[in-house]
Amino acid sequence: MKKLLIFLLALVASGSAPGAGNVTQEALGAVDYDVRYKLGVLNTKVATATISFEKDQWNGQPAWHSHALIRTTPVFKLFLGSDYTADAYLSRSDLSPLFFVNPFKEGRFEYVYNAETREIESLAVKGPDKTETTIFPLDGRTMDLLSLIHDLRFRTFPADGTPLPMQLLMGGKAYPARIIFQGTDTTAFEGIAAQRILVNLEHGLMENGSGNEIYLWRPTPPHRRILGLEAALSSGTMTCRIR
Repeated sequence: MKKLLIFLLALVASGSAPGAGNVTQEALGAVDYDVRYKLGVLNTKVATATISFEKDQWNGQPAWHSHALIRTTPVFKLFLGSDYTADAYLSRSDLSPLFFVNPFKEGRFEYVYNAETREIESLAVKGPDKTETTIFPLDGRTMDLLSLIHDLRFRTFPADGTPLPMQLLMGGKAYPARIIFQGTDTTAFEGIAAQRILVNLEHGLMENGSGNEIYLWRPTPPHRRILGLEAALSSGTMTCRIR
């Protein structure tokens, strides 16, 4: 469940690439979320999350910087572990990923996107003397969680709902997935005509195979906030909603 929780909070492809012109002043700043687990009459908050998106620099070039901070509630720390942080840098010119880092107690995961070699270098540092390096293609369809959430915020999707293939980088591995734009949803958020997007993973994030369909909602421009996410498990549902 911890892996799915991290996916939901940080998630918050191919086709028409997200244009930097879609990033307006209203799209900047920090957004707070509540994460809940639902099972029958049970509806319990398990975590809170804050995801920011601001102007910055990476290696001397203009960049967007996104920081994610996820805090599990005291009771659920026993099951989900410590808090989670991650940082991603994206190009100011075209929103392509540049760098991602996710520290954890014993080390960190890093993804370095190299436009010259057309490769993504994945580093899994699991202690002072253990570093695993994996190379993935830099193809515009392979990216980390935090970069993906901003890709989905600003992307223009084909009107016919054609699935967009991609690979999601998480924990040093690449998970095949499809992104499907499902159109306008007027029922999920009262008073808001949101757009619904399906992230369909080839393999579920839970050990029993569940958690492979994650629904995401975003508003129409100019705000481009992620309004919420939802994933059904073999028992219950995990939801994430903007405060």
